[in-house]
Amino acid sequence: MVRVAEPAILVVDSGSAGRTMTFLALSNVSKNYGRTQALFDASIDVARGEVHALMGENGAGKSTLIKVLAGIVSPDSCRIEIDGAPATLRNAQDAFALGFRFIHQELNIVPHLSVAENMSLATPYPVRFGFSVDWNRLNENARAALQRLGVDHIDPGTKIARLSPGDQMLVKIASAISDTKDNPVRLFVMDEPTASLTGGESEKLFAVIDELKRGGASILYVSHRMDEVMQICDRVTVFRDGRHVATNPIDKTSKN
Repeated sequence: MVRVAEPAILVVDSGSAGRTMTFLALSNVSKNYGRTQALFDASIDVARGEVHALMGENGAGKSTLIKVLAGIVSPDSCRIEIDGAPATLRNAQDAFALGFRFIHQELNIVPHLSVAENMSLATPYPVRFGFSVDWNRLNENARAALQRLGVDHIDPGTKIARLSPGDQMLVKIASAISDTKDNPVRLFVMDEPTASLTGGESEKLFAVIDELKRGGASILYVSHRMDEVMQICDRVTVFRDGRHVATNPIDKTSKN
């Protein structure tokens, strides 16, 4: 186990080379906020092409684990491996470079910008003649990403503030799944993504999750909704009071 300080650098001696199907392995994750211990020796592993649920009551440590994985919280200790090899995760840029994308329950949008502009906040805008923004291409890229979700009622040129909360979430999800050739997405972390979606919108999301899974991507799915977890997930990990308490296949797990 490696102790880390600012800036956080998470490293580990390789020890899981035999777990060929494991894409991401986090272990010995601890984080204190003053006298409050948010995580204590927590662990989770996610297989390639797996939808893995992370569940637990409020305060169980789920959000802190996600923030550690996103590179925005420095843990007191942590081990991380990607495909059985040591990985470095110091900040959000490292998480992005590793192919991690995060869909948070809180909608971080820029209200005065368009749908297409909000979808491109993390990547350079396409340009024409080397200096001017190619607005047509920007809108076309956004439209293609939305269509992958089965969404055809949102105009990429519309200001995102004019959309309903459900449509704003669909935009954020579409933005996260629009990977690039230079940096393909390998892990999607979805934190209560259906909280503001209708039943029909949720079903569209589940269809996309199935497509991503069949394409080899891994999904860490955080939810309190047991019906969703039983429907779309392969395994479930439960946290309680900052600790890992169980990991089980869904087909061997009951709601109780």
